[in-house]
Amino acid sequence: MQNSINANNVWLPNEISVVKLFLVQIECSINEQYQVLGGKTLYEYTLLNKDYTGILKIAPELKNSPILEEYKKALSINKIDFLYQSVYKKSGGVLNLFYGEMKESMDLQLKKIISKHKNNNDTITEWKDLKSDMWSSLSPKLVWAGGGKMEKELLFDFCNKLTISMNGQKFYTQGSAIIKSLEYLRAWQLAYNDICKDSPLNAIIKERQMIYNRKIKFLKENNIQHDF
Repeated sequence: MQNSINANNVWLPNEISVVKLFLVQIECSINEQYQVLGGKTLYEYTLLNKDYTGILKIAPELKNSPILEEYKKALSINKIDFLYQSVYKKSGGVLNLFYGEMKESMDLQLKKIISKHKNNNDTITEWKDLKSDMWSSLSPKLVWAGGGKMEKELLFDFCNKLTISMNGQKFYTQGSAIIKSLEYLRAWQLAYNDICKDSPLNAIIKERQMIYNRKIKFLKENNIQHDF
């Protein structure tokens, strides 16, 4: 498994972003392909084998670690996957590092679409592709798909640059620290970055779309039910 970033080594404005940092790394890791898993992602290996043995194959150091349980929560061993409610359990990636928990009751866009359709499938078909302000303009399907190797590298880059930028700055309220962090994030995501040879925003969307396409192909090939 690729190296992870330790929250103790970076500056973050609140506890929520510390938890998000941890979750984003897990979400990205399960979408990476591993030689030890026969070139499969951890997501694919887990669904095919219906167990969590793949986690320790790629990261044996996680045995008896509470982190192992967090990996299990992020993975599915069911024959039914992609229920739309699971989108609200995702982190939303580095673009949403400073946002709190999202709930279906907060999704005004979904409520509006529900009022238009009698059929739930029609509702989800329209909703899954729409950019959402809840997730920094990511569509629900890209939030569900999760990030990958590129987004993890960009996450490290952002956290390191944010830490350097905030060094020595004093904040007298948590709100002001979060606002300053969000301002830095929005500037960072639109600027050219050597890691991805593009803006992080564009690179993250492209990678998540590729991951989404791969997941859908995998689910169809293995007759795993989903609602997207």
